[in-house]
Amino acid sequence: METPELPQELLIKLAGQVVQDPGVPVPNPTVSAWQEPAHPIATTQSKSLPQLVDFAIIGSGITGCSAAKTILECDLGRVKKVTVFEARSLTTGATSRNGGFLLSHAPQFYGRFADAFGAEAAKQIAIFCDRTLEEIIQIAKAENLDKVSEIREVTMVATYEDEEGFAEASRSVRMYEEAVPAPREKYVIIDGETAKNEYHFKKSKGALVVKSHVCWPYRLITNLLQLLLERYPERFTVETQTAVTSITVFQDSNIEYPYVLATPRGTVRAAKVFHCVNGFTGHLLPKLRGPLFPTRLSMSTQKPGPQWENRPFSWLFHSKQSWDPNTTLVEQGLYWMQQNAETGDLFLGGDLQRLDDFIASDDSVISADSAGNLTTLLPKRIFNEGWTNPITNESLYSSTALHRVWSGIIGMTADQVPIVGSVPTSVSGRNIDKGEWIAAGFNGYGMCQAWLSGQAIARMALGEPKPEWLPDVYLSTEKRLTDKAMGPDAALASFFFR
Repeated sequence: METPELPQELLIKLAGQVVQDPGVPVPNPTVSAWQEPAHPIATTQSKSLPQLVDFAIIGSGITGCSAAKTILECDLGRVKKVTVFEARSLTTGATSRNGGFLLSHAPQFYGRFADAFGAEAAKQIAIFCDRTLEEIIQIAKAENLDKVSEIREVTMVATYEDEEGFAEASRSVRMYEEAVPAPREKYVIIDGETAKNEYHFKKSKGALVVKSHVCWPYRLITNLLQLLLERYPERFTVETQTAVTSITVFQDSNIEYPYVLATPRGTVRAAKVFHCVNGFTGHLLPKLRGPLFPTRLSMSTQKPGPQWENRPFSWLFHSKQSWDPNTTLVEQGLYWMQQNAETGDLFLGGDLQRLDDFIASDDSVISADSAGNLTTLLPKRIFNEGWTNPITNESLYSSTALHRVWSGIIGMTADQVPIVGSVPTSVSGRNIDKGEWIAAGFNGYGMCQAWLSGQAIARMALGEPKPEWLPDVYLSTEKRLTDKAMGPDAALASFFFR
């Protein structure tokens, strides 16, 4: 969709939202179904904060977990002390609020990446995402966490309601398969009539079908953090309910630990700081407000219709992005769904909400428009099978039985790729070269990018060169982060091309 002509008053409001302070995560977020039941160490913290740490990792999600694991397990980090700081309970940010897809977005976005960054960059991104997914599955199996985190193979079906979207996605996956040697899985492209007949869509211009995986992210990451605490009790701590509210630098005799992290429980001195809080990054790095901004999305769990069986599928539902200037309602054009293998519950996410409701960092709030839309979406718009009256066989079901609905905050970037690497001193405002590191801004596709991004900054902070597998366009260079193309206007424009 073309960027709409917004009323000046709304444009000013949105521009302000893009650059406002996201703050620290609110203490009373909506509860995600993934977080039930809470992990036994959900509120773990030390009796008193450590005074000195070599690596202070802010954020206990998939990125922070990866960074901590990398440092603790590698030779260069074998004597280093690591502390993870979490504002709320363990892993309650985007990692435990998403769709649980172990799926790369790169094949369907390949054409867009090639157009924006060039063919070689698109190839790097695609290989990186594939590698990240393989790494997650391998680690889960190696740690015997694949069953508890419910990693399983499914058939992913991505359907498109519009011809243009289907044509572009088809072009992209073919470009991906031609460019990437031995891609993880081959896509099958089917026409609209076949998609409607085989998968019971009410309307479809075509679909992409591929083997993929899904998982329970909260269980994977919380259990990995528990294992690290058990293995490295002298070197690793996790401090939940301990928000880092500010970072300052003290130019005193203790030059080995120059950073002072302020929290409600006291201060901690650190040698290096990792920013792994995605959409909340701008609170501690104000100059990244705009280049990286928070967006609030919605998810739900609901009961399937009476004829809907437990199916080994995951789903992506694409439509043309829409905008209503009278109500300011925007439909982002993407919904996602998987099914719990044990209970049969459907995990469905995606949004139709007011434009100014999208750009926000408060996940204690749920858009009423979005919640209402998720309740009626499946029987009224997407599927023509599964929700009929079991007695009369008539299509009387206009809504689904909603079990839980929640919101979550993703980090979006103006150029739509993550920010990974050392934070330039001109951006941090703290004059210590390679003292602060960032892995954030995954644009809603963290499961296929965050783990290796966290690993990359850990390796580089320990003194290793940039991993060859980290895409160059992800790097947090001063030129990229201060470019006009990463400013508020570009950020607003990018919002309409997710």
